[in-house]
Amino acid sequence: MIIAGLDEAGRGPVIGPFVIGCVVIKESELHVLDEIVVDDSKKISPKKRAILVEKIKNISLAYKSLIISPQEINDLHYSKHITLNQIEEQKFAELLNSMKPTPDVIYLDAADTVEDRFGITIKALLTFTPDKVISKHRGDAIFKIVGASSILAKTVRDQEIEKYKIQYGDFGSGYPSDPKTKRFLKEYYGKNQKFPPFVRTWWKTAENIVTAYKEGRTQKKITDF
Repeated sequence: MIIAGLDEAGRGPVIGPFVIGCVVIKESELHVLDEIVVDDSKKISPKKRAILVEKIKNISLAYKSLIISPQEINDLHYSKHITLNQIEEQKFAELLNSMKPTPDVIYLDAADTVEDRFGITIKALLTFTPDKVISKHRGDAIFKIVGASSILAKTVRDQEIEKYKIQYGDFGSGYPSDPKTKRFLKEYYGKNQKFPPFVRTWWKTAENIVTAYKEGRTQKKITDF
């Protein structure tokens, strides 16, 4: 039996791409992941993730990541008015449809508040018919195959973020709650009256910065968002 796991990285940040990872493995090899995959890949360093992802690749039948750029996220929102959940559903299905061999059983980290609905929606978008699609909240902590795909997705996103930092400097974690990220966005917008191309401009943090400048505030008067 062939098993696939999918998870994402970069759902919440105002900066950077949204990355989906998929790992396909023989059921008989699942036990090997117990020695490789941790319950929460966020708790390990990018350097450690990069080491683990190579081990995951070595035992996989197939693996692939899908990078959804901030520009595409913005375009889908502004032109088609679709939510991040809908983007995730579409891209999970797109990635699964591209995988060879096709899996018999699929494990997902559910983005929908109703975890089963997330799996049902994605299954309806597939061009093949798996035996099962199992969708759970915190799937990466429950299923090692999902944890493996989480490590893959986060490693790819780490690499993309480093490319931005080489060009634009250190902007912190990219999360809206990070003071360094907010300071970078405020200063950049103050100088350029636009954001760099790797910013999700419909995130509230970005919208509030734009609103503040449109209201004629100086950069020093902008409060934390």
